[in-house]
Amino acid sequence: MYGIEYQDLTGQVYEAVRDMILSGELQPGQKLIQDDLAERLGVSRTPLLSAFSKLEKDMLLESKPRRGMFVRTFRPEELVQVYDVRLRLEPLGAGEAADHATGEEIDELRRQCKLFAEIAEAKDPSARAEDYRFHMQVMRMSRNDLLYNIIASYNIIVIANFYGFLKDPRVSAQEHRDILAAIADGSRQRAMKHMYHHINNSRRHLLAHLENVGDQG
Repeated sequence: MYGIEYQDLTGQVYEAVRDMILSGELQPGQKLIQDDLAERLGVSRTPLLSAFSKLEKDMLLESKPRRGMFVRTFRPEELVQVYDVRLRLEPLGAGEAADHATGEEIDELRRQCKLFAEIAEAKDPSARAEDYRFHMQVMRMSRNDLLYNIIASYNIIVIANFYGFLKDPRVSAQEHRDILAAIADGSRQRAMKHMYHHINNSRRHLLAHLENVGDQG
């Protein structure tokens, strides 16, 4: 499934391992066995170690002295900080997307909205990956590669460190539609406002979840 067939092995291995973290195939705290992963991906350890280095810089992996490489686990307060960063950056991306999106890109975003809404009705866990794809399509439409790369990692961090949903995915589906409508209309301010509301709503649910867990402890 994750066989590598392209010349840019490091880049391809990086994406394959990142996708494993996104899907939950690799769990927070899990140790990565280099020989097993190299065999599974059909590559030598050299591009694998290069990909590990990049994933560590992206905060998705962490190296523990004399123990090896692990999928990074985030403390609750760190997850709140991740949302604080997203809250400031993703509205910027949505505004830029409203300025620059092509008709073809908007059609793709509309397709993703529809797919997410269908999955959300069933509260299927795969909706989390579709939510990620929606956000990354918006960031891609912003034409800001640095922003895209930052949000790619931060989005995965939240998804990887939670099983299930912070809020009803049907609510997220409506929020996605609001963002889509603003971008399709070319309304920078509305796109920024709706993205801010969408991220902040999730942040509030995260805080409520953490408070509830604290009370139970």
